[in-house]
Amino acid sequence: MGVELARVTVVGADLEPVYESLVMPDNRIVDLNTRFSGISEEDLEDVHTSLRDVQAVLLSLFTDKTILLGHSLESDLLALKLIHSTVVDTSVVFPHRMGLPFKRALKNLMAEYLKKIIQDDVSGHDSLEDATACLQLMQHKLKDDARKEGRRLST
Repeated sequence: MGVELARVTVVGADLEPVYESLVMPDNRIVDLNTRFSGISEEDLEDVHTSLRDVQAVLLSLFTDKTILLGHSLESDLLALKLIHSTVVDTSVVFPHRMGLPFKRALKNLMAEYLKKIIQDDVSGHDSLEDATACLQLMQHKLKDDARKEGRRLST
């Protein structure tokens, strides 16, 4: 037992959902941790999608060259029981000032870099909001790095 996958969300470069599904965990649910997961018992009542179903869809969407982007991706890949080596992890790109094992919260990164408030809903996290936030952070970083590089080249 332990932590299991209950929801998966994949967004494309356009910030639109490519795949989103609730997942019925294989083991008995002890605590949905709704405050963080945003998932309630009612949400899972009619869910019959298994981890294996989700894995099949994801493996049909991705190749070994597909870049997976997220925050603390090792947790997501562990829950998905998948291995993928082409990843961009915002928890690594935006490191904690004290270094590992400390990680900056996605919520704090969005507030600092994009002046956006996320994860502010009392009903828990929204995986779509988190996924789009990661992509927006990386788009911001790439633009900022390009701007700095352009300034450096012009001087």
